[in-house]
Amino acid sequence: MNKKKIFIFEFTVGTGLVPDELLAEGKLMFDILLNQFLDEKYTVKTVLCEKIAKKHPEYTEMTNLEVLVSDDYINSFKEGLNDSDFALVIAPEEDLILYNLTELIEESGCLNLGCEKSGVKTAGDKFLTYEAIKNTVNTPKTFPIKKYVVKNRLGCDSTHDTFDENYIVQEFIEGEPYSIIFIAKNKKFYPVCMNKQYIEERYCGGEINIEHALKEKAIIECEKTLEKIDGINGYVGVDLMINGENISILEVNPRITTSICGIKSKPSIGKLLIDNVFEKEIKFEVESGLKFKRNDFGFEFL
Repeated sequence: MNKKKIFIFEFTVGTGLVPDELLAEGKLMFDILLNQFLDEKYTVKTVLCEKIAKKHPEYTEMTNLEVLVSDDYINSFKEGLNDSDFALVIAPEEDLILYNLTELIEESGCLNLGCEKSGVKTAGDKFLTYEAIKNTVNTPKTFPIKKYVVKNRLGCDSTHDTFDENYIVQEFIEGEPYSIIFIAKNKKFYPVCMNKQYIEERYCGGEINIEHALKEKAIIECEKTLEKIDGINGYVGVDLMINGENISILEVNPRITTSICGIKSKPSIGKLLIDNVFEKEIKFEVESGLKFKRNDFGFEFL
């Protein structure tokens, strides 16, 4: 089998439907994978929204890159799949965007380099993930909710927030946040690296491929987690909290995560994803110590 064309769709550059800060983050992930696939001599096909295409005309000049410029990303996504051999989507779980695009890949017959739709359905839903893993690993107690109004107990002026079934309530866990990245196929998991996360109001960067006294134990807990979720494939991240000797699994990310911005591996992540889809033995080395942090324009490397 001689597969040569990869369709890669990154939601932020493909749609432009995000703030500029998130657009810079998505573009960085896109650029990393794009160049890795091009370095492996594959032809790459992608979708760019008109805003990105006008701002970055260099994409249309790149050798072996086919660009569809469109503000109708669903139809362009389907067109991108038409004559491609592989497909990889990077998109948010919200509104079932990642799930629906993954379903289109599976219906197209392209080889999917990412998680199957069954894996996205479970891992992309924090409550379904909790239900799948709660009897296997330590994880915060998690509850679905009906519609609630939340007010300050001593507040005035009728100030309140409203939360509905799209939210969960989760036990607060003390500790230091980490993630572990895996390449996965058919319940076989290759740990790529353990990363320290910088969390303020949200994810703000991290330190890639760190050493930790509980690293091996953490890997085992993450693998036990992934074993409970069907359809996990390709690049997947597991977020966890470490407090003393205690490890708690927080969530599973069934897609490329921002950590890829700091992973320097030989072979590249792109090459590993191709080898993985053909069920080849995965062997790699990862450099340690790379750090990056969010700024007003995306991320800076420290």
